[in-house]
Amino acid sequence: MEETPRGRRIVIKPEWARRRRRPSGEPEPLPRRPLAGASKFWILLAALVVLVVALLLSSTSFFLGSGSWWNSLDEDVMGVFIDARAGWLTNIAEFFDQLRSDWLITTLRLGTIVTLVFVKRWRHLMIFVTVMLATEPLMTGLANRLARPRPDGIEFLTDWAGFSFPSIPLTALTVTLLSMAYALVVPGLFRKWVLVGISGVLTLVGLSRIYLGVERPTEMAVAGIIGATISMLAFRLITPDSVFPVSYDRSKAAHLELNEARLGAIFSGLRDQLGFEAVSAELFGAEGSAGSTPLRIGLADGGYIFAKLYAQNHLRSDRWYKLGRTLLYGALEDETSYRSVRRLAEHEDHVMRLMAAGGIPIPEPLGIVEITHGREYLLVTEFLDAAGEMSQSVVSEPVVDAGLQAVRAMWDSGLAHRDIKPANILVRNDDIYLIDHAFGEIRPSPWRQAVDLANMMLTLSVGYPPEEVHSRAALIFSDDEIGEAFAVARSVTIPGELRTAIKSGPDDLLARNRQLAAPRQPIGIQRWTPRRISALVAVIGGAAVIARLIALNLSIVGRLL
Repeated sequence: MEETPRGRRIVIKPEWARRRRRPSGEPEPLPRRPLAGASKFWILLAALVVLVVALLLSSTSFFLGSGSWWNSLDEDVMGVFIDARAGWLTNIAEFFDQLRSDWLITTLRLGTIVTLVFVKRWRHLMIFVTVMLATEPLMTGLANRLARPRPDGIEFLTDWAGFSFPSIPLTALTVTLLSMAYALVVPGLFRKWVLVGISGVLTLVGLSRIYLGVERPTEMAVAGIIGATISMLAFRLITPDSVFPVSYDRSKAAHLELNEARLGAIFSGLRDQLGFEAVSAELFGAEGSAGSTPLRIGLADGGYIFAKLYAQNHLRSDRWYKLGRTLLYGALEDETSYRSVRRLAEHEDHVMRLMAAGGIPIPEPLGIVEITHGREYLLVTEFLDAAGEMSQSVVSEPVVDAGLQAVRAMWDSGLAHRDIKPANILVRNDDIYLIDHAFGEIRPSPWRQAVDLANMMLTLSVGYPPEEVHSRAALIFSDDEIGEAFAVARSVTIPGELRTAIKSGPDDLLARNRQLAAPRQPIGIQRWTPRRISALVAVIGGAAVIARLIALNLSIVGRLL
């Protein structure tokens, strides 16, 4: 604003002129990818099957009674296969029929479970097991409700059990093979060829069952459609490749793929929303980051900015992390999970601005970029050139003083970092900078403030004598405050990286710091609250539902054991 003889007027800053406001109705930089054409095709087929099944359930005698047009159609098609029976064709049909055997499906499922556990792809494992547990009891219940008998007057050339509509063996094979493809095969051209091959195998198994006389064409078609739709929707909707990619490069699941579409969206979002002309982006500091995708972004003027890409997988990780802490320890502090990715990015940006206002050394916050509405957001800060993590830097007396002063400034400003560890403290010359403020808390409890002090002193003690750290801390904090800090310090309050650094040293740094601090009785952390009790009830109830699904089909129990 500028004062003029006629009053105030708005002055447009030159750098803002580069920004482009996205008009209403225009998609965000990286729009949500709708289901592909093949997925829509399977959804339409599934909807048709649901309609047909609903009609069957409401008027079973009309569709399945003897002499009905439904049976007549199936029998006409089966007649063609029966008339073509020959010795060599029977051998081929029996070979493909063995692909739906229990021992083969059991081996495939167990192998998939072991593989997913080995590569630590837990979300895919959860979906895979859920689909396996839920599909067969569902199909068995549907078959028992419809109670369609096996074909009459035809010689059966293979074993069979139960009612025929829909085909339970083909459903089991379909969900197994397709779920394996979505959980194990890297997306791309190779997966497409794998899916084509699976379709061919399922078709041959279905035709073999028809040829052998145990099932009709419609039973095979309905089973294949239902099995394919369940597998496809479960993996594409809950673990989409854009958020939870299938990869074997052993990179962290938190780090999203920087493909051409995402990079283009990041560059256009930075230009339009913050006025930065970006030309490159690469992972930076990924070793110490498990809750976001950290990026160093090069600008057209030769400079750099730092950014953290948040997406739905980071939001889900935060929810599981906080649920686990609630179940194990109760109400340690405010462990409410974020309701959206945008709230996660907004919270960190807000905490950083409060810390900057309180004089706490942090990188300058530069704003938030929306990449995909409700799904992906970029939190942008300045890039601290020539700064390194504390674990890789020389810890001097000025660095120790700066770290302790940062904790005092947070106390005075009513803030807490909640994740103080070597990777989250950058050192440049004798200055420090606190980074990664996603867990930051406003108006924390005294317990949380004491934890921050303990973790800062432990982090400094990794690279500096604990006795010297305590002598410097005594100039800023009282003996009682330092004693309180180590009365609350224990394994659960210390970040994993810091615990590893403490254990790798020659001495027990936690015990040494406790000896140096004023003696205090340990402060308990277990808290029983209605929220903790309700969460425990929900988890136990979910386990009971899974146990019930297992009990509905004893064959599944044998496969999982």
